[in-house]
Amino acid sequence: MKTLKSLKLIIVMAIAFTALSLNAQTTPPEPISGWALVKDYINQNLVYPASYLRQGISGKVVVGLHVDKDGNTSDYKVKSTFSKDAAQEAVRLVKTILWNPGLINGLPGEYDTEYEVEFNAKRYKRHWKHNERLTAPLALEADTSNIIYEYKQLEEVAKPYFADGSNMGKYIATNLKFPAEAKEREIQGTVRLNFVVEKDGSVSNIVILNSVGGGCDNEAVRLLQNTIWIPAEKNGKYVRSNGMQDITFSIGAHNFQDGNSY
Repeated sequence: MKTLKSLKLIIVMAIAFTALSLNAQTTPPEPISGWALVKDYINQNLVYPASYLRQGISGKVVVGLHVDKDGNTSDYKVKSTFSKDAAQEAVRLVKTILWNPGLINGLPGEYDTEYEVEFNAKRYKRHWKHNERLTAPLALEADTSNIIYEYKQLEEVAKPYFADGSNMGKYIATNLKFPAEAKEREIQGTVRLNFVVEKDGSVSNIVILNSVGGGCDNEAVRLLQNTIWIPAEKNGKYVRSNGMQDITFSIGAHNFQDGNSY
């Protein structure tokens, strides 16, 4: 009898442990570039409704969406808002976010989630008082789909735009700040970044494909975040496209902000 009770207890404990293990493997979808970089992208590219900005009105917009087991998104809905114009802007931005699927019992599954976009008038004014909003001369109409194209599918690929006429190499050489930790530990190498060039020329969904560490990854991301691009073209319209950029941190090269070699 005791043996039977002990067996039942073991079975119950095993079921409970399995349930806890599966629950631990149940996680909601996450942006492919991570929450912090998505927030940076939203803050950098959010266009505040002019009338609300003048009046100093702030608020939040919650956008709901469905993420399927492959990371595809659909069914965007405004769940709460303080302004119709703000809601439209929030949906525009949220639709550009790429997602990793959520896990249900450890496996990719269908998931309803949401993203909150904050409109803070005071912070917005303060940010753009001390920063310049970069824009590129755009002459074409934007494609209305959300399709992201590869290079081989395009008539004209996206290219970085610098008002002073410089190229990407010169921009990196001029603006790269070699991280103190990388200097101290003599870390060098090439950070490879994958990203999306949006229809307005902004850069979104940055993912680190090759990491170097020592602060180099963060510096490479910072450099890319501060660029603006002429979008790719297809069928006479601007479209979203995939991009890739290598940024090299080389000890002994004169590519540090202070001009010294290390």
